[in-house]
Amino acid sequence: MKTERGMKIGHRSIRLRALLAVILPLYAAACGGDRPEETARLRGDRAFARGDYEEALAEYRLSLLREDPGTEGLVRAAHAYVVLGRVDEARALYDEAVREDGVHTDQAVSDFVALARREHEEGDSYGAASAMEAALHFRPGILVEELALPLARHYSRAGEYGRAGAFFLRALERNRDDPEVVLETAEAHEEIGDCESALVYYDEFRELAPRREAEIRLNLGNCSFRIAGERRARGADEEAIEYLDAVLELNEPRALIAQAHFEKAEILAGMGDCPAALESYRAVANAGAAGPRALVRRARDRIDEIRFGQVEDGQC
Repeated sequence: MKTERGMKIGHRSIRLRALLAVILPLYAAACGGDRPEETARLRGDRAFARGDYEEALAEYRLSLLREDPGTEGLVRAAHAYVVLGRVDEARALYDEAVREDGVHTDQAVSDFVALARREHEEGDSYGAASAMEAALHFRPGILVEELALPLARHYSRAGEYGRAGAFFLRALERNRDDPEVVLETAEAHEEIGDCESALVYYDEFRELAPRREAEIRLNLGNCSFRIAGERRARGADEEAIEYLDAVLELNEPRALIAQAHFEKAEILAGMGDCPAALESYRAVANAGAAGPRALVRRARDRIDEIRFGQVEDGQC
């Protein structure tokens, strides 16, 4: 008896059924006279036609071992694996078929995309992602638009933020006004360390959902602090100060506020702006218990150095 899943699968096998519609009448005609030796491939076609996919696969595999079915035999077995949801085996056979004749690429891509859609409809995000990865293997860049967002969320939940980010970007093409999708895109970029892109999407989120700004203040502060460090390392001191000011204005993350004051003071001291540097060092010192003790002591030492020392080479 066919399972419900088998019936669903059967509806998606139109192309192979059309092929079998040609083959099977020829076989039936032969039954009236001397019956030819039945091949495993033909038995597989008959099993597939009646929906016995496991039996069909077994016969196709036997055909690959004992007969010489060519690339068509590989494709038949690969298609049966896809129908049964066995992506890895199908991909290996399609790889072999495509190496022999690139014309089978379209069939492989079509099969895996159809499987990805089916798995998504059945609520299997892992299966959908696995099938879509196989399709991308044969045709890089291909994407089914309605699968972009569910795949992005699947990879995000799995902690694969690099992959998630790429799918979120495609999902944004259809969901640019959805604050949730914009927020998830920003978070994925932040997770992979691309804070500049993340800030762009966080700003878009603020515009779309201004009442939810509190949700992202910590993210904005973290990213601003990270970019400030990158800018300072490149010698772009004025830009670094702008990002540190953003951290201080947000007052997030709280654990880094004293450090942000200190970093700003160090930059200003290096630029020779001693009054402004002193002001920032005092902000660290005044942090007291809110700032790391070692950092507070360093800030107080620097205050004494500036107050009782002299500016050398334009630095405090």
